[in-house]
Amino acid sequence: MSFDLFVFALNVAFVGLLYLFLFEVMRVVLRELRAAATQSPTDSPYGRLVMVQPGSTGIAPGTSFSLEPTTALGRKLTNGVVLDDATVSGEHSVLYMRDGQWYVRDAGSTNGTLVNGQDVVAPSPVQPGDLLTLGGVQLRLTR
Repeated sequence: MSFDLFVFALNVAFVGLLYLFLFEVMRVVLRELRAAATQSPTDSPYGRLVMVQPGSTGIAPGTSFSLEPTTALGRKLTNGVVLDDATVSGEHSVLYMRDGQWYVRDAGSTNGTLVNGQDVVAPSPVQPGDLLTLGGVQLRLTR
């Protein structure tokens, strides 16, 4: 009887370890896909965001992201700039161009959005060279 219980426990442990292994493989694959999706080799006529402080995203400092006239930033894969960091909300902020001027607005994020250290409470203008902070991630707007 105790041998059967021992074999059953080994089977349960094996299945648990198998699921843990599969979970880790999927986590690594998703992180690599997100990193590959954020590295766009094409130049954007609208400008770029350059990674300054990556937080825990795994993205190398200096990595740049092409911008569209409206670019969402956050953890979700549907964003134009995907930042896989625990301090960044799924839909953290939106960077958009109006009449040739960039603006940023917080999209109701938990940790807020900062421009050059100032909290964004309403849509705020952003100039090339300004530093955007989303949770523990910092990005610089460039042309």
